[in-house]
Amino acid sequence: MGSADVSPLWYWLVFFLYIAFLISVGLNAYRKQKSSANAEEESNDYWITGRSQPAYMVGMSVASGWMLIGMITWMTWATYDLGLSGLWVVAIPWFISNIWQFLMARPLRRIKAISQCQMLQNRFGLPARILSAPINIFSYTIWSAAELYAASLIMAPALGISIEAMIIIYAIPIALYMWMGGFRSVINANVVQFFMGAIILLVTSGAIFLTAHGIAGAHNTTIWGMLQAQPIVNSLAYPVDSTQHATSFFAYVSISFPLIVMLGLVPGWAAAEDFWLKAQAARTTHEARLGGLYSIAFNTVIIVIPAAIIGVLGLIVFPPEMKDGVLTSAAALGDKGAYNIISTYINSYMPPLVKGLLIFLLSAHTMSTVANYSNICAMNLSYDVLQPLVYKKRNWSDAKIVKWSRLVTVFMIIINILLAQLYNSPVFGATLNDAYFVSSGLLTAGISVMLYVLWWKRANLLGVMLGGLSGTLGTFIFFIFENKIWKNSYYTPIWDSIFGAGSMANSYLGYCVIGLVCGIAGVLIGTYAGKPPSKELLSAIADQPIDNNEEFFSGINA
Repeated sequence: MGSADVSPLWYWLVFFLYIAFLISVGLNAYRKQKSSANAEEESNDYWITGRSQPAYMVGMSVASGWMLIGMITWMTWATYDLGLSGLWVVAIPWFISNIWQFLMARPLRRIKAISQCQMLQNRFGLPARILSAPINIFSYTIWSAAELYAASLIMAPALGISIEAMIIIYAIPIALYMWMGGFRSVINANVVQFFMGAIILLVTSGAIFLTAHGIAGAHNTTIWGMLQAQPIVNSLAYPVDSTQHATSFFAYVSISFPLIVMLGLVPGWAAAEDFWLKAQAARTTHEARLGGLYSIAFNTVIIVIPAAIIGVLGLIVFPPEMKDGVLTSAAALGDKGAYNIISTYINSYMPPLVKGLLIFLLSAHTMSTVANYSNICAMNLSYDVLQPLVYKKRNWSDAKIVKWSRLVTVFMIIINILLAQLYNSPVFGATLNDAYFVSSGLLTAGISVMLYVLWWKRANLLGVMLGGLSGTLGTFIFFIFENKIWKNSYYTPIWDSIFGAGSMANSYLGYCVIGLVCGIAGVLIGTYAGKPPSKELLSAIADQPIDNNEEFFSGINA
């Protein structure tokens, strides 16, 4: 992101001020935890803030954590390349997953568990906890490392340093404030980072509207008139087929793609541990559900609508061009096309001081995603794997467990640094990019198929183990075949016979659906091949949500 008209000294100054703020957040959390009555309470605060969060904190934190650069730019790409039909690619599925998360707030609080993996142990047994943790760790580590790399790409030119150095400089304050305060640091910093993300998207969407309005006025027409003249809005549909046209503003050549997104991505997005943990951290079930409603509102008004507007109006500000007889993104957007709309617009149209502010906010806000997912990975590794297999078996004291929990958090940041450095490699970067896409499918096929049967009384350990394993393997194996061997050109029985030849292959997400089918099949086969669960395991799901914190934490520690 070029920023030659803004002095690097300005960026360094505000960057160090922001680091000072993050460290103060960590120190405040550390002091609060150290003032706990005992190490057990300190541990509870480190992972879940003692279940003390109000609704607005839950909602803001969830929205902040999901303001991923990748998610936002995906939304802008979709509406730029596909017009309003592109809403079905990301925006609408994401909105539906938000509603799904809200509906999950009450059921998940019926379980005395902090993490999703612990929920699986309580209901099915320790093997389910140990199986699910690595899948989560892989998925969220890949995401957080990608965000760390993306933020460094933005900020490194502004500070006048290399991307490799920027990755390390970025990660150090995250490691410090997370080591000090864990989840409490994350959720407190998320509030400020939420407003950062809101400023970026609202200012940019408002500004691009004014720019588009000015361009339309110069052509003696309106924004709507210019959009109606765009073939990408009123005729193209996804998958793009030159011989067919959409019949309405929201139409598709085939409804196959929206269905694939709904099946392959939405269940995994709704099962994101980020929301489950924050809903469990709320003071009461009412606050958790209210936080879910806030999250829906924040995501819709501050993320989904502005990102979609930026993409659609980008068609006017950066009109698509014909290249070799094919309509493509404007040359000004570079080789990544519509994914670069936000950064290109800020650089091309914003005054220097505003541009400098937005560049800083865009990069600094990304810390919220890195911290959120790093915290989840640290919890899955320390709390879900090492605690039952190492800490408890060696009879470690609560004080020693807390100390090691903090160290594991720093360790996960180091892993993120190493992976982010590899993203910058022309050799390993491509491989990690594949892993980034696979991780979304894994959340659906490897994790959500295990989680959503928590409340099915017939489900047993064999079922969730086979479901998790088959869903994970199915996703990995079919991804390799789909993308590396068949090169997204294959025929899918049944699906293609209904929706047309190549409808699954053209989605580039067939591995998500196949993985989901494998996961569901594994759950059903294992469940009915094995014995029904015992009454003791079924009792892990209470009849009503548990809002009494003394009862909740005594159940966890037991």
